[in-house]
Parts: sequence; C-alpha cells; structure tokens
Amino acid sequence: MYMLGKEKSSKISQILASSYYQKWVKYFQGVLRLTRDKRYRTNGKKLLVTQYGIAKTETQLWEKLKEGRELAKKYHDKPNLTDKEERELKGIENHIFIHEQLIRISKTICDGIAWRNLNYNQMFLLSAARGFGYVAIDYKSKDFRGMYIVAYNISERLGSTVIINDLTRFLRIGDLTDIKDGVPFIHELKEYGKEVKNMFTLRKVKGKISRQAVRLLELQRIALSAEAKVGNQIIGKSVIDLPLQTNLAKVERLIKRSKKEIIVHEQVESFLTIEVTNFQEIKSHKGFDIEAIKAKSSRIRADIVHSNWDSFYSDERGNFMRMFVPYSIFPFTNENCINLMSGNYLVKSMLSISKLKEFLIQNGWEIEDVDEAALDRQIKKYDITHSDIFSLNNPLYTEDTLSDIGLFTVRKGPFSMSMDTWLYGKLTSEYLTSKCILDILNFAYERAAKRQSGDSYFPVFKDESKLWN
Repeated sequence: MYMLGKEKSSKISQILASSYYQKWVKYFQGVLRLTRDKRYRTNGKKLLVTQYGIAKTETQLWEKLKEGRELAKKYHDKPNLTDKEERELKGIENHIFIHEQLIRISKTICDGIAWRNLNYNQMFLLSAARGFGYVAIDYKSKDFRGMYIVAYNISERLGSTVIINDLTRFLRIGDLTDIKDGVPFIHELKEYGKEVKNMFTLRKVKGKISRQAVRLLELQRIALSAEAKVGNQIIGKSVIDLPLQTNLAKVERLIKRSKKEIIVHEQVESFLTIEVTNFQEIKSHKGFDIEAIKAKSSRIRADIVHSNWDSFYSDERGNFMRMFVPYSIFPFTNENCINLMSGNYLVKSMLSISKLKEFLIQNGWEIEDVDEAALDRQIKKYDITHSDIFSLNNPLYTEDTLSDIGLFTVRKGPFSMSMDTWLYGKLTSEYLTSKCILDILNFAYERAAKRQSGDSYFPVFKDESKLWN
C-alpha cells in the first residue's frame, strides 16, 4: 500500500528538476538553520522577529500561488484548448504545485519552532492539529498586523514565546499560542486583535459559547491537565518508562551512502527495509545509467510503503499527515532535513506485515487477523464522515477516535491490542526498532494486568524530547 499515488509522485519528480524550486529550497535551508540555532530556538523576541520574516516570504509565495490559480481557472473555463494552451496549462499547474510545496516547507519549519518550544509535547501538538486548513498569509493585511501587535505585546509583558498559528500546520486551534515555562495558552483574536478570547476571558461569558470557543477550551484543558475528553471518557497521558529506540542513525548513514551510490537500501529489522534515492545526486551526475540505478532499487515485497514524499499530501480541506513528526526537528543536519522536506531525498519505509507477525509470534504474542467485514464498515464510515472529523461541528475528540481497527490484533492471555494507525505510523515514519515495538506492547500488557482491565491513554516515551532537534 502506497500513501502517494503515481500522479503525485510524477509531479514531485518534475519540480525537483526546477532550478527555481531548488533556489527556494536553498533559501529555506538558511531559514531552517536560523530556527534551529541554539541562540535563537527558544528566544521569544528573536523568534517573533524570525516569524515576521517568514510571514513576508510566505506572503510572496501566496501571491504567486494566487496568480497561478487565477490563470489556470481561465484555461479550465475554456470549452476547448489548443495543443499550445494544453502545454501552457501544464506549465501553470507545475507553477502552482511548486508554490504549494514551498508554502508547505515554510510551515514545516515553523512547526519545528512550535515543537521545540512546546518541548515536543505530542499530546498537545497532535490535539492542536485537529482542525482544518489555514488561511493565506498576508503580512500587510490589517488582520496580520493586529495579530502581530498582540503577539508582541504578550511576549513583552510576560516574557513568553508566542507562535503565530497560521504560519504552522500543527497549530490549528486559535490564532496565537503563547508559551510560558513550557505551558501553552491559546488565544483567538477578533476585530484585528482588539478582542482576545482565551480561557480567562471566556470564563466571564454568560450563556452559551461558540463551538470554536469550546474547542479552544478543550485544547487548553489538554495543555494544563494532560487530559482529553474523548466521548464520555477522560483520557490522560501515560509515560512509557523506556527510551524511544529508533533506526534514525541507520537512516542517516544510508543518506550519506546515497551521495555516492544514489540508491541504497538496508533491512534494518526483519520486517522493515529502508531505501534512499538521492535525486540531488541524480541531477549532478551527467550520463548516468538510469537502468543501472533502477536495478539497485530494493525488490523487497512490502505491504505498506511510507515515505517522506507522503508529507506532500494535502487535500482541499488542508488535511495533512498529522501523525508524522515534522522533518524540521529530525536529529539530522540542516541539509538532510531540508532535502527530506523538499523531496530531494526519497526515503521509503517498506513494511512486511507477514514478517512483522512472524516476529511477534516468535516473541510470545498471538495474532488475530482483522475481520474484513468490520474493516469495510470502518472504511465506509470514514468515507462518509471524514469531511467533518476536524470541523467546528465536532469536539476535538469523539468516541470514533478510539475505534481504529488497525492492521491486526495482538493477544496475550486475556489482553489484546490493535496494531493501529499510531503504532505502525511511528514504526514506518520514525523507524522504530523491533525492541521498541516489544517494549510498547509489554508496557500495555503490564499496565492492563495491574489495572485488571484495558484502557485508553496517550503514550509518551521517557526522555523522548532528547531524541529530536
């Protein structure tokens, strides 16, 4: 199963050949370096100035994107196109795709600012991401100017770090996230910043509050108590008292090898193979043998293939791969991180479900395959409801949040656990070790044994923040 279709993959390959795109990628490498610099990364004042500069750049990209979309619409409105017009339209659509991806890279860099200053608090960040879309940035607009003034005043008065949410992909609740001593406070602005809604001002409201305000308060609860209301349950955070063990070092070594060999792969676990294709090196090698390079590609049979190119995915509602840690915080060099974001590297995780099952059985777990009828029902339900999952019509979390059937179920005695989206997503995007998978399952088993019942919780690894940059 591939997350990305051939058509999108082809479009990515085309923009990688664009010198215009690559000039911008080089520019953003400098921006990434600045945001990861130890002198700046947690300095509230400097980060606010940095965000203003990013907003100016993103405004320019949005203007180019708007121009392209308006021009493309004129062509699409024509009943028939000549061959010349077809070629022109293709060029315009390529132009649109380039600017969409440059905006994504910009926002991914700002996601890194958010993750670092929130101490990599995934419970909060993944909850904050449960909203739709983002608006076009215009740093000259009255809205943005008002927002920036409020952010500046909060930062000056409280000495906190303030993040402008619309510059990120993950912070989708409220307009500003104000972080003081690692604790975030969410602010929604109205009337160009003249009215500020937050947990303090909303306490004074008599009668019903808006759904937007309800979601803000739900997220604020998560920030302060590390608890979320999911349906009728209160679900908290649970620390797995073990480090998050990954194959990230092996991935970085593969990237280094790819600079000489172009395509390299390694079976990092019995069930997981990583392959790196270095498109930057392909461009710089004249007269290379494409067939010889293709022959080096892994022939491993995989049931699930995820890659960094999946981060290019978004839909008309602004949905993106929320479960993936942004590449702007990976413990790699700035160059490697920006090449993962831009697609200059294609890093594929190839997971064999049959070999994963074999591994788990060898380590004392029983496997129960998914009931196909139940899986079909879940997929059908998702197809009907997915457009409203993150909308204002619903709270941040609903009971359906807990109903992920997963790839299969693992059992040990009376205990069972679904191999769900969270687990195999971390496995293929963070390259978990086999020991780490067993640690997660054993932790869940021991927790259930002590409680004499199963329960739901947000899992957090010990010292996970030390892994990321």
